[in-house]
Amino acid sequence: MAKFPSQNKLMYETGALGDDAWTAAGYLNLPKDLSILNRRGYASTTRKGVPLVYRVRFTMSQHTLTGRASARNADSAGAASEENVTETANAADNTTLMKVLTCQNNWVMRNAAVKWHAARAAMWRQSGVKKSHLGAYAHEIRYQFDSASQSWLATYDGDGAAFTGGTWDHTEINNGIDEDGFQLRLVGTGIDEDSASTPSVVTIGHSYLQSRRQPDPDSNDGADSTPSNHSLLNATLFDVTDDGSASPTDDIVSNAKDQGDNQPYEVFDGATTNHDITEPVESGRVICGPGVSIGTLVCDIPFGLAELKARHAGSQNQTIVDPVAFGVEVLDIYEMQG
Repeated sequence: MAKFPSQNKLMYETGALGDDAWTAAGYLNLPKDLSILNRRGYASTTRKGVPLVYRVRFTMSQHTLTGRASARNADSAGAASEENVTETANAADNTTLMKVLTCQNNWVMRNAAVKWHAARAAMWRQSGVKKSHLGAYAHEIRYQFDSASQSWLATYDGDGAAFTGGTWDHTEINNGIDEDGFQLRLVGTGIDEDSASTPSVVTIGHSYLQSRRQPDPDSNDGADSTPSNHSLLNATLFDVTDDGSASPTDDIVSNAKDQGDNQPYEVFDGATTNHDITEPVESGRVICGPGVSIGTLVCDIPFGLAELKARHAGSQNQTIVDPVAFGVEVLDIYEMQG
């Protein structure tokens, strides 16, 4: 992992947003943008494939929004004008919200990244690819968030123009089975790997669970048939009776077998492409508006990749669509524990 970035504050701007409706505000790629401003390579994982979690502070300031109000001009008789007028809304009358969606921060995602990293290294080794053959920035896998060839938000300079930056190549896995190769993403519908052999993008958590043996949904299935409810040996060893006889009671044994034997998490089936592990989680929400002129949020972003969604909630019957500027300050970078 590269040293902690000295330039750890980044500025962004969303596209046009919806009024009272969540709108895609863009995809955040912190390793890409930190690489641009610090002129060294940052990544989503260590060189052993362990995911890095970026702890950040979002800051979004209250500002003046330009709204479009219909029929708000009245003529001398008090009738509403049919002409739409553009007006400037007082910031205190509007609320802006932004939510941060990330992949799940758990052992499945950690192990998936480590295993894919090891698989890629093994594939290269078996094919005679040496480290000297690799590009300087090919040591870590560059993941997509939820689609192939993802488009990322650009970070802005002090004049409001996007930094030029360099080229952020995406990682492609070409294992000799699929000639075109495929990319790796963190969230999104998985594939049934028994039937789909030429994917364009693979969801790593779903793929990892397909690569390992799954526990039986009924964790003590073998105990349903044995020991026998009326085992003579157990009846001799243990003095558990219901009516003075030497046999254990049916109720105690049956009840013990039926408690705590089912998984508290979703049962995984590789043929089912939508699972809990393929879904993003909301890692936080930042809000600014009446009474909150500057909204802040501290949250953890696994892999340094996130999807942002935002919305305006305007009063006075206005339709607010203005983009929103926000800052991101990196507070810490640590290895995912799982």
